[in-house]
Order: sequence, then structure tokens, then C-alpha cells
Amino acid sequence: MSQRIGGDGNQVARLTTGVEPVILDIRHQGAGHFVVDALEGKLRSQGQLVYTDGPFSCRSLINADDRPVKALRVQADGPWTIEVTALSSALPLDGQARRPASDVLCYEGGPGIATLTYEGDPRSGDGGYCLIETFEADGGGFLDELANRTGPWQGEAPLSGPCLVHARSDGPWSISVQPV
Repeated sequence: MSQRIGGDGNQVARLTTGVEPVILDIRHQGAGHFVVDALEGKLRSQGQLVYTDGPFSCRSLINADDRPVKALRVQADGPWTIEVTALSSALPLDGQARRPASDVLCYEGGPGIATLTYEGDPRSGDGGYCLIETFEADGGGFLDELANRTGPWQGEAPLSGPCLVHARSDGPWSISVQPV
């Protein structure tokens, strides 16, 4: 299941990990534009995993729904690496967490109320983007969308548990869970 790919500039990288849910550890060292798109079997885009500028590091969840990712389209102005890791590498969410960008957390508690904060990205004209979703704890399917916002934001959403929390974010975000 392990795979490490890298390059310097634009590249389409085929994944050799199959269709099981995995976490991508994504890093960019260039000063300019950096985009990573998830591609399906016919190499059509399923959505963007990263869209930012400058040096960037994040983690992203793929294959946790019925849309297997077969390749990644990377557009970069400098060196980048992507390492495929197991779901077990998800960071534990023990009540609260703050992350600098996209990440995958593992929540093992029961139902609760999640307080979510997105600090925004001052480099972005619209204040940045944050999408926070939950998936089955084993990566076996989509559960809920907790937030889908541009610009700085704070709010609450119901959180079922246990689950994986996947945030796609180009800036700092946080979550704290109050059990019910």
C-alpha cells in the first residue's frame, strides 16, 4: 500500500495503492502556484485536494467514498512530494485539535456537538476555503458535511462518532467536540 511520488513541476502521477481508503501526505516547496487534483480511472478530475500558493504541507483522505482515485494531477512551480499512508496515520481527535491546513483526524468518541473555526487564508482574494466532512471510521463511506465555507468562519455542527474528520483547508482550522 505504501507509495511515494515526487517531482518538480507539472506531472500526472499514477497511484499503485488500489481502491482502499488512504491518507496522502502532500508537500510543496515552491514559491508559486500549487494544485493537486484527484483523477478517476479515465483521468477525469474528481475534485481538488489542494489549491494554494507557496510552500505548503497538508494531509488528505482519498478513496473513502465510492469514487476511487487512480492518479493525481500535480501543477507546481517547484519541488513536491506525496506519500501514501494508512488510515492508522490519522491524528487522534481527543476533544479538540487545531491544524495549519488540510488534515485527517480520527474521532473515537460518541455523538457530540462540534465547534468549528476556520481562520482563513490572507493570501487568498476570497479569504480562503474550508470544507470539513466526516467519513466512516474505517474509511468505508461518507457520513456528513460539517462546514463548506470561504473566508474566516466559526459555527457548530452535529458530529456522529466514531468517524474520520477530513478537512480540506488552505489555512488554519480547529475543532472541539462537546459530547452529548
